[in-house]
Amino acid sequence: MNKKVFGSIVALVIIGTLVAIMVRDATGEEFNGRQKQLERQLEEAGQTETVSDDEEAVGIRPGEAAPDFTLQKLDGGEMSLSDFRGKKVILNFWASWCGPCRSEMPHMENFYKQEAKKLGVEILAVNLSASERGSDEKVMENITNFVGEFGMTFPVLLDKDGKQGDIYQAISIPTSYIIDSSGVVRQMVRGPMDEKMMRELAESIE
Repeated sequence: MNKKVFGSIVALVIIGTLVAIMVRDATGEEFNGRQKQLERQLEEAGQTETVSDDEEAVGIRPGEAAPDFTLQKLDGGEMSLSDFRGKKVILNFWASWCGPCRSEMPHMENFYKQEAKKLGVEILAVNLSASERGSDEKVMENITNFVGEFGMTFPVLLDKDGKQGDIYQAISIPTSYIIDSSGVVRQMVRGPMDEKMMRELAESIE
């Protein structure tokens, strides 16, 4: 075979191989991108559920009095749910390892800063400390870092023994209870909320 012809064939084979690799890689990246986008859409569309007083609920049912508790605050001292009788309360259960909690917290902080006061709403963020991973020191470090990362200015409480998480049946998190000014649960929300949803829920109760 002519050396020039053989050289041309080899060159074509090499070029074809490189093109195939490039196409394969591009297709893989495109597929991974579509997969991640679909996962995000499923997470956003399927993880938030509102339970009102005419539906079955796991945990404290809408229409029931919210059980009182006293928990340690992250910044020291103690705080009770009953301290806020006369105000609407969003009682939020979360953990530092929870992805949907990370999605929700910026919305919750913005709502707290911009709208909560005029709507007469307090937010109590109860960390499910018993579910956090690591030593006691590592758990506190993770919680503190999470709070700092999202600039959380509302009260953060520590459910160290998991008792309140059990009472309120915070099985999937975030779980939030919307409590009226009389201390009665009006709605339970499973999954992350945005500012619009928080505002609408707060406006729907007295």
